[in-house]
Amino acid sequence: MVFLYLILYLDFASREAKIMTSIKTILNQQYKTIQIEWLRYRNNPYDVQRAHDLRVSIRTLRGLIKFLKRQIPQVVYDSLNGDLSQSAKIFGPLRDLDVLMIQVGKFAYAHPEEKTDYQGLFEGLYHQRNEEMQTTLTDTTQEALATYLMQVKAQLDTLNFKHETDWDKSIAQEFKRRDHKLMKQYHQLDFHDYLHVHHVRKRAKTLRYSATYFSEFIPEKEGRILRKAKRVQDVCGTITDAHVIDGELRQLADQTTDQNRQKLLLRIARSQRDIYMADKKTIIKDLDKAIR
Repeated sequence: MVFLYLILYLDFASREAKIMTSIKTILNQQYKTIQIEWLRYRNNPYDVQRAHDLRVSIRTLRGLIKFLKRQIPQVVYDSLNGDLSQSAKIFGPLRDLDVLMIQVGKFAYAHPEEKTDYQGLFEGLYHQRNEEMQTTLTDTTQEALATYLMQVKAQLDTLNFKHETDWDKSIAQEFKRRDHKLMKQYHQLDFHDYLHVHHVRKRAKTLRYSATYFSEFIPEKEGRILRKAKRVQDVCGTITDAHVIDGELRQLADQTTDQNRQKLLLRIARSQRDIYMADKKTIIKDLDKAIR
């Protein structure tokens, strides 16, 4: 009997060691992804997808760290969270411009008009994007990003999850806790409360990234949690993107002295405001229509 217990214990200990190694491997692989996406961005910063993928890779690692917060020393967590946050912020303004230009492009496509100066508008936006892109490529900015990421790597190397005795149970409980909290907040969400919508969107991202990369630990629930988190992120993202773009377009309208350009910018801004000011059912219905 003692021998049987010993075998069971060794098997359990071996599995726990493999899980801890897998978690560190996932985190380190995501760090390597950031390095690769950073290089791809430097090689071709003109490609909208490059800035997007780099920023997503940074935010993915941050989301995984957030998910593991209870298993990470507070000082280490604060350092990782802060450095990854600052890294992502470097590309925030550029990504906001890219999203704005995508939506302006959709408006121009849906409203083809002979006398509307879309070309002049896009010329100005591309010029603005180029200026913002250049700020991300200066030696000062690149050195700052390199420092943030070196600090992230140093902290990742210190992580040791041996204090946790039952990883399967711990991770499953954390997924359940976050899933329950997210869906409760989502179902009670006022879609016209921008700050709250933005908060729920961030929580959905954290859960979605974690369900994607830690799925091997709870395979039977991964699909359901992942689908729900993605749904919440998409809905909330539609609202927050429209809210931000509306403000940016109105700001551009205030800055121009060209009355025709100003009218066009305000028209597009109104189309964005219509999105986030709609009722809950309409927002969801329009999103489903866009997906199809």
